Amino acid sequence: MKNPLLSPLRRPWLLTGLLWVLLTVLTHPLRAQSTDASIAGVVQDARGEAVPGATVVVKNGSTGFQTGVATSADGRYALRQLPLGGPYEINVSFVGFAPQRRTGYTLNQGDRITVDFRLSESAEQLQEVVVTENALTSRIDRLGSSTAIGAQAIQRLPALNRDFTSLADLAPTSNGRNIGGQLASSTNYLIDGLSSRNMLTSGPIGRGPYTLSLEAIREFEVAYNVYDVTQGRQGGGVISAATKSGTNTFTGSAFTYHRADWLANPRDIRGNKRTVDFSTTQYGFSLGGPVIKDKLHFFVALDRQQQALPFFIADIQRPDDEQALSISRAVLDSVISIGREKYGLSSERQTGSFDRKTLATTVFARIDWQLNDKHRLTLRNNYSDWDNPTSTDDNSRINLYETWAGFSSRENSTALSLRSTFSSKLLNELKMQYVYSYNAIEPNPQLPANNIPRAIVTVRSVLPDGRTGQTDVQFGGQRFTPETQQVNQLQLVNTSYLTAGRFNFTFGTDNMLTFLDNYVSNEQNGRFIFNSLREFNDLNPSRYAREVPLNGIPDVQHSVLDASVFAQALYNPHPDVTAQLGVRYDVTSYLTPAAYNPLVEQELGLRTDAQITDWDNIQPRLQLTWDVGGKSRDIFRLGGGVFSAYVINYAQLNNIQNDGTQIAAIDVTRPNNPNAVNPVPRPNFPGYRQDPSTVPGVPAGTTPVATINLTDPNFEVPTVYKANLSYNRIVNEWLRVGVNALVSRTDNNYVYLDGNLRDEPNFRLANEENRGVFVPANTISSRGQTNNVLSRRSKLVGRTLVLTNGAKLRTATLIVDAQVELPRIGSFNASYTLNDARDNTSYNGNVANTSTFRPVKSDPRDLSEMNYSDNHFRHKVVLYGVSPVWKGFSLNARFSGISGTRYSLLVAGDINGDFVGQTGVRNDLAFVPDPNDPSTSENIRTALNQLLNESDSRAKDYIRESFGTIADRNGGVNKQLTGVVDVRLLKSIKTFKTQSLELSIDVFNFANLLNKDWGGNFNLGNQNLLNVAGFSQATQQYIYTINSGAGVVQKNGTPYQIQLGVRYAF
Repeated sequence: MKNPLLSPLRRPWLLTGLLWVLLTVLTHPLRAQSTDASIAGVVQDARGEAVPGATVVVKNGSTGFQTGVATSADGRYALRQLPLGGPYEINVSFVGFAPQRRTGYTLNQGDRITVDFRLSESAEQLQEVVVTENALTSRIDRLGSSTAIGAQAIQRLPALNRDFTSLADLAPTSNGRNIGGQLASSTNYLIDGLSSRNMLTSGPIGRGPYTLSLEAIREFEVAYNVYDVTQGRQGGGVISAATKSGTNTFTGSAFTYHRADWLANPRDIRGNKRTVDFSTTQYGFSLGGPVIKDKLHFFVALDRQQQALPFFIADIQRPDDEQALSISRAVLDSVISIGREKYGLSSERQTGSFDRKTLATTVFARIDWQLNDKHRLTLRNNYSDWDNPTSTDDNSRINLYETWAGFSSRENSTALSLRSTFSSKLLNELKMQYVYSYNAIEPNPQLPANNIPRAIVTVRSVLPDGRTGQTDVQFGGQRFTPETQQVNQLQLVNTSYLTAGRFNFTFGTDNMLTFLDNYVSNEQNGRFIFNSLREFNDLNPSRYAREVPLNGIPDVQHSVLDASVFAQALYNPHPDVTAQLGVRYDVTSYLTPAAYNPLVEQELGLRTDAQITDWDNIQPRLQLTWDVGGKSRDIFRLGGGVFSAYVINYAQLNNIQNDGTQIAAIDVTRPNNPNAVNPVPRPNFPGYRQDPSTVPGVPAGTTPVATINLTDPNFEVPTVYKANLSYNRIVNEWLRVGVNALVSRTDNNYVYLDGNLRDEPNFRLANEENRGVFVPANTISSRGQTNNVLSRRSKLVGRTLVLTNGAKLRTATLIVDAQVELPRIGSFNASYTLNDARDNTSYNGNVANTSTFRPVKSDPRDLSEMNYSDNHFRHKVVLYGVSPVWKGFSLNARFSGISGTRYSLLVAGDINGDFVGQTGVRNDLAFVPDPNDPSTSENIRTALNQLLNESDSRAKDYIRESFGTIADRNGGVNKQLTGVVDVRLLKSIKTFKTQSLELSIDVFNFANLLNKDWGGNFNLGNQNLLNVAGFSQATQQYIYTINSGAGVVQKNGTPYQIQLGVRYAF
């Protein structure tokens, strides 16, 4: 049934009405992050005594914005949430004193500039002082809590694809989309203080190379230990961008940037000669200025990227490629040949290098209207879309071309904000936003629109070094294609700022109502499993599995409410100490429950219809900043607090779709006895290609079972406890050094656990540290294949994954950093991070089954062991800077390098019978044989010694450390410091008055340009150490072979690329 709340969103007039209803109902004081820029200080007389009641007025000379306050009884004043930009002037006056004016201040996001005044008791003329800003002292209360990337850095630093989020990697605690070792889903994204997060999965709302034009961004910040209660729905941190606005001066730009194969290394990172052309061209413009001077301003920006980029599928060009892929060219050719002869595989090329052409567009518009001296209204809209064909593969080791699906997306956000000064003591900010996004994954053009089953073939090859390699090759469909994702979201934020004596209060609410309409075809196409090339040639699969829709397309409509209230006080208990104390309260409610399935409760005692609302997210926070002696030289900052993180809404989609009433499951395995009836259907791929409706479903006359996803009725959102202590020394006007210690503890992280797995294993492997196996030993085939259906508690219900808590994460981080301000708008930053992140699962979300991909030793439900996290790194070095401008030239560069990431040693098989591992992703940690143990078989000893002594395996230390035990999850270390140096040379040529022509040369991976052997890496992901060769019924032990390619990796990375750019600005 369609969600009745969703359909009105397709009608604009009803949407507008709903916005106004929310506005009137929910308008309580609240605040998003907004600009978080303020000017504060104290007004005293010549004797140093407070001057209460003095008038303080600030004015932005570029826009005409003006506001003012009166000083308090102790002479203090604070002007908060000021529009970014400048130059600002500050005027102070009081009867009997000479007025004073300070000019030349520019406000950036998060700035809190302190400006104190001493008034003379005389009727002198206006005293005016033009100041020179010190960037080192404008963010004292943010030191040790965030990394700010200002306008100059954004304009001048190299950024691949001109994507501002790539600059987030310059933060000392970030690792890709992870901040502070937390899950990627715990990173929030804000634009102008409002949500810009993908509300179905995680990450930024846009899926393209960029969501917001770099031309539209004034600055952005990565906050990881900010204890302001307005920060919510994030555990790791937030990436927040502030957009540009128009001024009283017409300004604009037109630009184009181009990269191409003739501007790049003629060889790939491994030294192979490139044979495919590629190019990336970005172009666009921006324009801003006044509609009415000092009253109404506009800013618009358009940015478009056209890209032709190659991608590679099993691109075997030399013996090293065969070794790294664990397959010979001849065997791969056999798979393709049989596929064409018997499975209808296209005669078009399926491996090698392929072209891909993509198109991305963003359009940004903003209007700022100073309604009067009390109210300022801002309206902005941002639109983006992206077309990315043949870009999405599957989870097999090798996916042939026809498996690769196409992706497209479009997003639009419209935001309205009103800043109102009701009195000199009360400021209010009201924001509301409507967001729409739509994503689609479509099958390869070689396949029908409804897609077909996938065929996964496990093959073995004799590799160039004489050893045997094993891998999986897939063709046909894909496990999650087609798919559509539509999200409509309403957000309402209201924040009030009240000054009462020495206290500055912040209080408000932040509410989001999200409507989702999704079709996810996960595993609905079916899959045939072949355990050998012979089975594949004989059309004799060992297993067939499919999630079968029972009543047409099982699309899902559901809605989620996220609401919050918060309050905070900021005051100075001592002239040199600033204290910030607050509390935030969040509620998350999944408004659409799954249907009730009585069979699941009857068989397993679990209900599918839990309606989850987490009511108890109370989050106290405290921050103390001590400016020793009030000299802005020695700054200590201590903070701590509780944060409620975000749970991806994809989980609720899983649970509604897989309640057992819409989809049935078939999972059949060929019996060991050749005389028994074989329930596995004989594949007819040519027929499926002609008519996908002929794909085998639930056999006639059988009672179907269903795969179940459900939520623990006591489920809670994750809670993160964070604290840090930092010290910063502002040595002089151009140098700051600091040290920062951070710790965090995350409880109630989310994870799916199997609720239909036997309570205890059927038997244990005595030779593998008593590893549990959940299927009877006599049912394991001679080839070592398990039938996971036999591991279930109930045969009437399929695999049952329960979304619950129990996942934990602990982090400890030490950061040492330095900031140097150089003349002529130059600067340099450096940081070193020592990090430790440990968890019991690193599951981030999306399809429920991916939670079970966590490498395990025995029972997949066991969360007792804390190991290094998938998001762990040990060391990080960041260097970036923009040089002083000399004769229009500036040289700018960045480097971010990480070492100490982790990987696991696995078995290529489903050893414990828990469903995962027969093909594709494996989750059974390898028991590492000890070659020095007399009980180790000779063939294993020989092969393992060859791997350790004669190969280029980078996993040798991990293997040796694990002798005679089951390897620890993420016990392997990538020790190499991995990163790239990007360099940008700019030349600005003045043309007419304030107009200029800017020429740029960017070199991405500059080290590779200097030396072809530099700029790559050999980092390992999870490695299959063992292949399953069989199972002995006599000893009840698995028979293994050593994977000779374990730890052997091809050189990774992108060789140098040069980008040429032209930008005309006025």
